[in-house]
Amino acid sequence: MIELRREIHADLVQPLEDHFCELTRSSWMLFNEGTGKPHYVMGYFETDAEAETAWSDLRKAFKKLPESFERTTLEDKDWKEAYKEHLRPWSHGRLHWVPSWMRATHPTPPDAAVIWFDAGLAFGTGDHPTTRLCAIRMLDHLDGRNPAEVSVTDAGCGSGILALSAARLGCGRVAGFDRDPESVRVSVANREENGLPESAAAFHHAGLEEGFRLTGTAEVVLANIISDVLCIYADDLVASVAPGGVLVLSGILTKEQDQVRAHFEAKCRGAWGPAVRSDGRVQGEWSDVALFRPL
Repeated sequence: MIELRREIHADLVQPLEDHFCELTRSSWMLFNEGTGKPHYVMGYFETDAEAETAWSDLRKAFKKLPESFERTTLEDKDWKEAYKEHLRPWSHGRLHWVPSWMRATHPTPPDAAVIWFDAGLAFGTGDHPTTRLCAIRMLDHLDGRNPAEVSVTDAGCGSGILALSAARLGCGRVAGFDRDPESVRVSVANREENGLPESAAAFHHAGLEEGFRLTGTAEVVLANIISDVLCIYADDLVASVAPGGVLVLSGILTKEQDQVRAHFEAKCRGAWGPAVRSDGRVQGEWSDVALFRPL
């Protein structure tokens, strides 16, 4: 087994993650040891020829990637075992995201809301700060509320982890949508993997405009999408939030946060009235923006 590894610039992380979400069961993954540490793109292939071809194809889509990469021959373990070295459980409050191979060994509190993810699902597993920022915002909004009375929409659902987390937490109406049919298929598969019924979280194949027509307004709207796309569809995103709700935007580089926040504040004031409250949080190179709609 050949392990392909290459350090990449932080600006490439979100575009690559968005690209890989369309290939969820592929051989690619992103890896970062923590704030201030380098980011890597990694892949696992049967032969050198497969690795060379895969890297060449990736560079056609992302021309800023360098020509060369590091390669390592892995002995006595396959690529899924290598994935296991890099994916870790994560928790915040009651919410726990745990690799499925740890079902029998990873302890969780009796009242934990646990989402299991598969070893091969390297993207959309909550291993990226932008996904975690969204989850924390959702948990903040649910604090002190009856989850059954809270509706959630996951716009650009990827593997569905945020929508499934909302369902596991007991939210009353949960929906997700994505323009990529593979993401929808994987979201449904993950729902089944976690033993959740179709009624707990509905998934739709749709872009942002059509998706919100299908789901209607929600009290919590989560959009973990790159900044340029968020701003293009700002009107649709703002209109999707019910009175008293929150719009959570992630996938935003820290250096872009002020610009995105100002853009959405203006849109919200126009649609919701002047009493708009917002704030932003940062995790390393990544950030979010939350906008709170008055009742």
